[in-house]
Amino acid sequence: MVGLNRSELLEKRGDLSQFLIHLTRTGDLKLDKDIYSAPRDQFVQLTAKASLETIIKSKRIEARSAFGYFTYKVPLKKANGQTLNPNSLVRRDWLRAACFTETPLDHIYLQTQKIFGRQLHFEPYGLAFKEEVVRGANGNPVLYVQTTNQNLRIAFDALAVAPLAVQFKPMMPLIDGFGPPWFQRFGGPSEIDFRWEREWRVAGDFSFSVIEIAFGLCPETEVPYFENVLEGHVPFVDPLGNMATAKQKLRNWPHLRGLK
Repeated sequence: MVGLNRSELLEKRGDLSQFLIHLTRTGDLKLDKDIYSAPRDQFVQLTAKASLETIIKSKRIEARSAFGYFTYKVPLKKANGQTLNPNSLVRRDWLRAACFTETPLDHIYLQTQKIFGRQLHFEPYGLAFKEEVVRGANGNPVLYVQTTNQNLRIAFDALAVAPLAVQFKPMMPLIDGFGPPWFQRFGGPSEIDFRWEREWRVAGDFSFSVIEIAFGLCPETEVPYFENVLEGHVPFVDPLGNMATAKQKLRNWPHLRGLK
């Protein structure tokens, strides 16, 4: 008996997506210091709309933020003169990544909600790419591990101080946890679990061409503006609007006729 292929599975399961979506946000971006590459913290003011414009014009999603377990293992000189993680060879710039969500288009609106325990608040601005485009840039789903798994934690800590730690650099931004926080902060959640975000990451910057953009996201009132920025080559829809109407518009484009 011939089984279902991936396309047929996508059609039958609304929780699976054909696309990976990068969303932008408004607020402060903190670029954390470390003893290797950044002598002091830096803060950059962002708006979701301006960030999307920058991405479109540069054809690059810049990896600005550091992610994953190894952010806790970066050597850091404290105000009292002590160095935290003095034997670690991990550099913060190894951990910077471009992020995407595999959340289906119908449910992207949930990503724009304020969620307890999540420090980032995304807005309805972004770009969608077919999965194969992100995979072609060595993108990978985030590798979630239980925070209570001490054997894994010991292994990660050993990698941080290993003489050949740099060889594990491509893997380091991908490791994140679920369960009690690795390091509890005052007022923070007692449990973390963001597996539902279906996050993918590309270590380092993600560069692309216009023809690799599947579609764009923005508020309905700004659709004409962003479609003009891309000279009519890419359709835009409002992820907070009527999804049936948005999908019908997207299916009018040849590369999106198979949109589920």
